[in-house]
Amino acid sequence: MKIFSRFKQFSKDIKLIIITALIMSSFMVYAAGECIIAATADDVSYNGTTVQAAIDELYSMSKDYCPDEYECKKVNNVTDCENNKLVTTNPDNLKGLAKIMANNAYLDSGKSEYVNSCSGVKFNAISSDTNGKGIYEIASTKNDTYPIYYYRGAVDNNNVKFGGFCWKAIRTTDTGGVKMIYNGTPDASGNCTNTTGTDTQIGTSAFNANSYSPSDVGYMYGTRYTETSKFSSDLVTAYIYGGDVTYSGGTYTLTETMTSTGNWETDYNTLNNHHYTCFSTGTTCTSVYYVYYTDSAKAFYITLTNGKKIEDALDEMFTNTTNSNAKTEIDNWYNTSLSSYTSYIEDTIYCNDRSISQIGSWNPDGGSTTSNNQLFFSPYARMWINSIPSLECSRIQDRFTVSGSIGNGALTYPVGLITSDEVIYAGGHKNLANNSYYLYTNKAYWTGSPNNFSFTDSLDYLVASEYSIYSSIGVESKQVFRPNGLRPVISLSPNAVISSGDGTQNNPYTVQTN
Repeated sequence: MKIFSRFKQFSKDIKLIIITALIMSSFMVYAAGECIIAATADDVSYNGTTVQAAIDELYSMSKDYCPDEYECKKVNNVTDCENNKLVTTNPDNLKGLAKIMANNAYLDSGKSEYVNSCSGVKFNAISSDTNGKGIYEIASTKNDTYPIYYYRGAVDNNNVKFGGFCWKAIRTTDTGGVKMIYNGTPDASGNCTNTTGTDTQIGTSAFNANSYSPSDVGYMYGTRYTETSKFSSDLVTAYIYGGDVTYSGGTYTLTETMTSTGNWETDYNTLNNHHYTCFSTGTTCTSVYYVYYTDSAKAFYITLTNGKKIEDALDEMFTNTTNSNAKTEIDNWYNTSLSSYTSYIEDTIYCNDRSISQIGSWNPDGGSTTSNNQLFFSPYARMWINSIPSLECSRIQDRFTVSGSIGNGALTYPVGLITSDEVIYAGGHKNLANNSYYLYTNKAYWTGSPNNFSFTDSLDYLVASEYSIYSSIGVESKQVFRPNGLRPVISLSPNAVISSGDGTQNNPYTVQTN
């Protein structure tokens, strides 16, 4: 038959697997109710093209022979370089764009067409033709009800037209939806041809108006305990410092005390675990000061009242009572531009991960205020130390959602920002230029991921541009009061129907909205 004649066109290096239902004697049963087409190879030639073209053609021919009661599936395999095939998941419960992504995905834990490493995608490097270009399944989610699929690298098939705007699909969600980032408006022909420039964002904004409190890294924030400082000329008295405090009747009392010499040029480097002070020669005060950073010129501190200690202040700063400037701008845009399409958008988590990875001298037992003085958040550890992105959001306070059943319930509208982890999956990385992956716009724009509070400033991550006045290259962190671009992120409902298109700029996936 015609399908068998195609086998002769494969080079001898290809390892071809065709598994279907028993519709002809040469085929073997894989699973009841499924016809599966799959192939793996290292250096494959097939009519001068790729193994994917071979799979596509075989799939096209074979599905005609699959009985009506069977589902014909196309499976993408990768190899772990020890002759073991790693097969992606393609759950039957996926729909719409998520289903399209699953049909074309490779596991990110092995070698495939655009991944040369036997261990899979390397997240300590940017995307490339050898380190990821296409759609991938996060291997650790393989057994989940809804595995996560994501676009990576210089892809040209993740363009979506929805709600009168253009979007770039980012990844699926754990409910089968698809997160997308704003990419401007269609051109005169109705196509999504935007690639760079200000047209890819809704505008620019500071993330927050101020950066003098750790709270200012928040998409929303709580109590602002702001940085204050004293110059060395104000620290010439032999002040008493405490390792802890008690509180009674409106008065703090220092405990575990030490007394400075009154010579700040040497005192600044000797406080160690003695962070509390009244800035006096006594041990009691109605407001107490917590010193988190010192140098030879200054002491930096926050003020505590009403019996609060440093652990209370850290809790209060990272609650959600006040909108950031970024959230206000995005909410206003959504209300004006997209609120009539909310039924097609799922309520999912937008993570503003303020969990602390390095607490340093913000811990009263944290030691030196000179060498261990910055407050680092978990995205920093994943970006700079481990190079292992994650989609988990550990603190309920940081899971921004409309509904309180799946997150913090703090959002008015189902819209947020991309995370630095999603940028790493997409192909970006710390201070490494990548001007070809799909998130590159030649403009700097905010993510929703905090980096650190450094001495006197809160810094959040942004997707940078080597041509931006406030940023360098790669995924950079900047003071939150700096104006940078805003690109809202939404998530298509799992039930959203793709009515047409192939995801290219001139034929974007179009979401049916009637």
